[in-house]
Order: sequence, then C-alpha cells, then structure tokens
Amino acid sequence: MARSSSSGPHKLGRSVPMINPLKEVEVNRFVLRHPKVPEGLRGLTIAQITDVHLGRWVKARHMARVVDYVNASGADLVALTGDYIGYRAADIDPCIETLSQLSAPTYAVLGNHDHWADTERCLNAFERYKIPLLNNRSVVFDWKGTPMTIVGVDDHVTRHSDVDAAFEDYEDDKFCLTLNHVPAIAAPCAEMGGDLILSGHTHGFQFNIVGVTHRIAERMGTKYYAGPYRLGDSYLYISRGLGSASWPWRVRAEPELTFFELMPSPKVHLELVSSEPFRMEL
Repeated sequence: MARSSSSGPHKLGRSVPMINPLKEVEVNRFVLRHPKVPEGLRGLTIAQITDVHLGRWVKARHMARVVDYVNASGADLVALTGDYIGYRAADIDPCIETLSQLSAPTYAVLGNHDHWADTERCLNAFERYKIPLLNNRSVVFDWKGTPMTIVGVDDHVTRHSDVDAAFEDYEDDKFCLTLNHVPAIAAPCAEMGGDLILSGHTHGFQFNIVGVTHRIAERMGTKYYAGPYRLGDSYLYISRGLGSASWPWRVRAEPELTFFELMPSPKVHLELVSSEPFRMEL
C-alpha cells in the first residue's frame, strides 16, 4: 500500500474552521488519469456523497442544499457510499427521498448504520425512490455510448460484503468504478479489478492532528482512513463524509464532498485540482 502524494485538502490550504460544527463542507475536486479510461469517458465527472448520518445534527434541509450543489455542478454520475442515517430507522425515508432529487444517474451501497437501523426499510426506500442499490453486484453504465462497469460491495462491518459475488459479472476490458462503504476491504476490490474505489465509513477519525491521528490509526490496525491511497494500478479514495453519528464537531477533518474527473492516460495518477468551501446551512 502506498499513500498518494495527493493527500486531500492539505495541498491547497484550508478555508474552513479548525474546529468544525459539521456545517462547513470542503469540496475537493480530483482528476484521475488512467490507462483504462477510454477516450469516450474523457471528462466524465463522478460526485461522491457518503456518511450523511441524517438525524440529530444533519437534517433533510442540509442534504437538500448538498443535492442542489451537486446538481448545479453538472456531475455526470453520483456515487452514494453508505451510512445515510445515524441510528433511527425513521430517518431513512427522508434521506433517500432527498437524495432521489439528484439529477445525474445515481448508484448506491449500504453502510453499517443502515443495516443496524433497518435493512429491509433501507432496501424498500431505495426501491421506492428508484435509486439502484448495488448489493454485491455490478452494472454496466453507458455514458454517451461508451460503457464502464460500476461494482457495489455491501457493508463489511455487518458481514454483508461479498467481493467475489460483486465482481462475478465484471468485464476487465472496461473501466471499473467500485463503491464500497468500508475501506478495509479495498485491497481485494483492487485485486478483482476495481480501478477507482470509493469508500467512506471512517470520517477521517473526525480529527486530523499531525503525528497523532496516523499513529492512532496504526495502533488500531487501520491501514486506510482518509484521502487517496495507491493500490497497484488502482486508487482508493476515502471521503471523510458529511455527517457524524457520535458527536457534532470535527477537528481539521472537515465534512467532505468529492468530485472525480476521468481522463485517459498511459500512466495512473490522481491529482487534487481544487478545494473550496461550501455551507450546508445558510
């Protein structure tokens, strides 16, 4: 495992408070250059939304602003990577209903909090609001006549993940976007063929203190916890997500919304090109 030099927002400087009450979001835009991106996918932009944790601190009105922002951005595809609620099953429908207002094609996987709250209710909500849920399966997504594969792996913490089943119909001649809530199983996803693996779950530990956070992660045995990681010819990106299930603040680990623009290239490279603030609440 190699940590990418494109280590998120730190390269461009911070524009949000050191102690963040969850309403100041950092929007990070990346360009992924990859040999498996065909000319027909040049410029395709993927937005990632994760770890909303709708409930106590993040409300439907906050998510509506996020949805409006993503819609205005012109993203071509939206990846939802789990933990839509905190703990209350009653929050599932309002969250998924709000996310259903995304204008670009949208695909999703579940996270541990979704399963803990009510798996069946989550499944029903995604079906009702017509957002495809990729529970250990793949689909072929066509963009302007050029296909790519989207693989979804169900939650690993609650033992719903099945990487082999998720990649069963994967065709290795197509660029493969993989959605997987828990980054701990990113390595087998990369080995199976995931070219860009998008995860959440960790919230970046909700604090980022130089020399401290990384040491804690090592002691916990957590290999991947925030930002980009190079895995062979694949990239894993762990978004810090938008919400929190435990406490209403973050320290230098701001809520995050990410965009990835695909570009053909003979070499694999992920580059952070811009970082800007966005408020979930006026």
